[in-house]
Amino acid sequence: MGLKDFFILCLCCLIWGGNFVLSKWMLSDLAIPPFFFAAIRFTLVAVLMAPFLLPIPKHFINLCLAGLCVGALHLAFLYTGLKTAPAGAAAIVSQMMIPFATILSVIFLHEKIGAKRGVGIIGALIGVIILIYNPDSFAFDVGLVYVAVAFFIMAVGSILIKSVGDIGPFQYLAWMSVLAIPSLSIASFLFETGQIETAKSSGWGLMIGVFYTALLASIFAHGQYFRLIKKYDVSLIVPLTLMTPFWAVLLGVLLRGEPFSLKLIIGSIFILASVYVIARRQKQTLNEIH
Repeated sequence: MGLKDFFILCLCCLIWGGNFVLSKWMLSDLAIPPFFFAAIRFTLVAVLMAPFLLPIPKHFINLCLAGLCVGALHLAFLYTGLKTAPAGAAAIVSQMMIPFATILSVIFLHEKIGAKRGVGIIGALIGVIILIYNPDSFAFDVGLVYVAVAFFIMAVGSILIKSVGDIGPFQYLAWMSVLAIPSLSIASFLFETGQIETAKSSGWGLMIGVFYTALLASIFAHGQYFRLIKKYDVSLIVPLTLMTPFWAVLLGVLLRGEPFSLKLIIGSIFILASVYVIARRQKQTLNEIH
């Protein structure tokens, strides 16, 4: 990999890691309703990506299903989870998208996994259990459970997108955003209150968060990720994205004072090492949106 592309990928991972911390700040500290925040984010992306909507892609129904999974449903669960879950731990759990997608590819695409990837999947699941289980209350961390569900839904979307055919990243982002806006807006209207008042009281916070998540995390970082995934082997690019939870944990500790506990260290080792084993042997492109 060229030095310039390596730097760009590192920058993408830093942006995605910061995205977890910034979203946590907005959803928890500023108390922005999650469905409302997601709807505003996708509205900006849809406006900027509108020129890429046409022509309507082939297999449009499949695109709609994939877009709803990766867009509206994914962010609805992710942002709900981030209201209570630590940003660093959430970023680590997010790496479960790769083993989830691998399991689904075996079930629905009839792909085969070897012994190493099988052990990797088991190790990753053990790591998630370590992270989300709270032995003091004999219960699971509900926020991290929501995050795990969010990335399972994204894995479903990554399987569905394989049936869409050849589609560019900007057209994919455009339709995903357009599809997400009405569903998230309706969900916000039905299940959330005080959206406008909270938005006004947040000052510049909401504006900063929306521009960061839409412009940097969605359009820039994912646009570059698609470009790099086409230019280099997936087995090279995907393992390098493990820098994302590193940045999220570091920024969470430095900026938010999140705990760096033994449970986090052990769970991280299980998940990240296991995901690395799976990703090194991954032969198909996994499409990710944070």
